[in-house]
Amino acid sequence: MPPPLPSVDPTPSRRIFLVAFGVFAAAIGFAIAGTLLLRLFPSAARFFAPYMAQLVNAPTLTYMALLPVLSFTLFFDELGWKKSIVFVLVGGLIGLGAELIGTNTGFPFGAYGYTDRLGPKILGDVPWFIPFSWYALSILCYDLARRLSIGRWGRIITVAVFMILWDVSLDPAMNQGGGTFVFWMYPEGGAYFGMPLSNWAGWFVTSTLIGVAYEALGGLGAAPDAFEKRWSPILYTLHLIFPISVCLLYGLPLAGLLGLVALGIPLGLLRLRRSPLHPEVAPA
Repeated sequence: MPPPLPSVDPTPSRRIFLVAFGVFAAAIGFAIAGTLLLRLFPSAARFFAPYMAQLVNAPTLTYMALLPVLSFTLFFDELGWKKSIVFVLVGGLIGLGAELIGTNTGFPFGAYGYTDRLGPKILGDVPWFIPFSWYALSILCYDLARRLSIGRWGRIITVAVFMILWDVSLDPAMNQGGGTFVFWMYPEGGAYFGMPLSNWAGWFVTSTLIGVAYEALGGLGAAPDAFEKRWSPILYTLHLIFPISVCLLYGLPLAGLLGLVALGIPLGLLRLRRSPLHPEVAPA
């Protein structure tokens, strides 16, 4: 049995990550606890009614704002300043381009539009948070995909699939929001909790383009270091837990259940990869 690895103090970027992660988790916990409180004690709603919009928006905006911060600081030590910024720009600009085309033409996501709950919008169509969320989740999915050792195109397709798995519960949570807090909507409706299935085709195309771009930039290394190996799956899990919880608390149990199944797929694949039948090869 090999000796345990010596403990290493986290670098400045990873200290920032740990602090941001604490705030991120607290915001999600606050949102879940507040919703659960109102579900268990509906009469308490009258005390919070004057502040309800702020109480809902604050954790959601915190969640959105910290998405890129967490991914940037998690992978900063591996990528460095220049490559980290290039990844943000490339992932964000591809996501922004797809969103601007989508909100104006309906292609490739289907007809949709954002409400004002995510704040100011680029060109009046796409909230500023959205391009950064494309970067934040795609690089996280890229990290998980590289652990499966499935080759270049395997990584690219897996990034797209893992991104879609996040949206399994995200879209029902954000486009319905219990009928009260809606962040985007599909005016023509759709088969999946009011969402057209073409939306996932849009996610696949956009995420695949981002994956191709990351590969062209050299991608991440062959394997994550110990810090990334520990925190990346935890962060991905927390990203999915938030919309899953919203679905369960706002009367969308089937969407929440499907979200849990979706979460189990990447976590199961990673666990299978770590099994004795598929030992990980340590980098030289």
